[in-house]
Amino acid sequence: MLLRTAILPTLLDTDVQIVICSPNSDEQYFRSEFSDPRIQHVCTPTSTTWLESRLSNLRQYYLMNPRLGETMNFKQESLRHANPTRFRITRMVNRVLGNIPAIRSGYMATESLLFPGNEYAAIFRVFKPDLVVTGTPGFNIHDVHALRAAKRCRISTATVMLSWDNLTSKGYMNGTPDHLIVWSELMAQEAREYHDFPARRIYVAGAAQFDVFHDSKSNPKVQSWRTRHGVTDETFLICYGTINPGICRHEVSILESVIRTMRETEIGRPKLLWIRLHPQVVNGEWKQDLNRFEQLAAPDVRIEVPPVHDSKLSWDLPQQDSEHLLGLLTSSDMVVTTSSTLSIDAACVGTPIVNVFFDGCQVPEHETVMRFKRYTHYEKLLSTGGVYVADTVQQFADSLLRYASGKSVDSGKRELLIKQQLGTFDGKAGERTATKLFQLASIAGRNSKK
Repeated sequence: MLLRTAILPTLLDTDVQIVICSPNSDEQYFRSEFSDPRIQHVCTPTSTTWLESRLSNLRQYYLMNPRLGETMNFKQESLRHANPTRFRITRMVNRVLGNIPAIRSGYMATESLLFPGNEYAAIFRVFKPDLVVTGTPGFNIHDVHALRAAKRCRISTATVMLSWDNLTSKGYMNGTPDHLIVWSELMAQEAREYHDFPARRIYVAGAAQFDVFHDSKSNPKVQSWRTRHGVTDETFLICYGTINPGICRHEVSILESVIRTMRETEIGRPKLLWIRLHPQVVNGEWKQDLNRFEQLAAPDVRIEVPPVHDSKLSWDLPQQDSEHLLGLLTSSDMVVTTSSTLSIDAACVGTPIVNVFFDGCQVPEHETVMRFKRYTHYEKLLSTGGVYVADTVQQFADSLLRYASGKSVDSGKRELLIKQQLGTFDGKAGERTATKLFQLASIAGRNSKK
């Protein structure tokens, strides 16, 4: 996501050499897309043991202060149902590590000694970078190895936060970077409050991957999207985005309820439900049987399977897919999901958002989509009022009637949502991020020569 924003071309306009370390750096489509002569490729080294993978998974439960992480408390509840013994152990460990910073620091230091990321040191010796950049502050095993190795090699590091929920849903950061580039003041506050990250080393730049939405209304391909896809102007187009099946295994049941309610609700216009499957439904660890979704297709229901690359980089999509998604969201009269960044995407293009929190079937309490409302990051988003909340099918029917009158309904609240989540939304977050990265690399480079 970083490389497909203005960050890369802005950096290439300066005097830089860039090394991309990726699991699929040996794949032709990837090398072709990033083929500038100032870019070099190296495959992500793999040096992860079963023990580290297990500890990495449990670390998210161990270290976060239990009074701060509501999302983590919900994850603890899921763990209690899946493995009661492990739940009791992690709960006890969390009460110690999560409440006593000195012991938590000792735990992190021990883990760093056990899993130092030496495989990255060899890469750093070859390329001698001035700055190492990651997309997470150590939540990903490869990121934490890179950060640890860079620290030992005395190389400056920066994390450009890629996801809105990582600071509240992945536990305490490990392999802490020297600098943190975040989307908004809200995210900066989360870094300070949840991770004790020093305020002086946080930079608010916006979210580069949302820049594409800024001038969507003047994009001619966006404006012709309906014509190209055979959707008439009078059709009330509803885009439904599914989510990661790892956290919602029963989404087909939700869709069945949505479809039934849509058909039963008369709004004076023909309706079309466009269901866009999440990339992780198509490929990756949580890949699903697509027939379950395709059986929902009908004249008033279309199923879109995103063109995920068959790649080592899980659920990677072609660059042109972002333009298609931009057209779909902009052309829709309403965007529906259970909980997703699509809620932010839709707000950016001025399309009303509805979050459905009914399950469509009986599920255990710890699996109900109603729990998403209390996830830390999502509770903050909903507090803006920029999302219409449908706890029942009747409320979903009400949302159809509400937005049948036009997209301007609740537009002011959606502006509040954008301000909260993205800070300054002006289409230039990628440029600001790249400028900061270049500044950090330049300072580090000068200091290394002293």
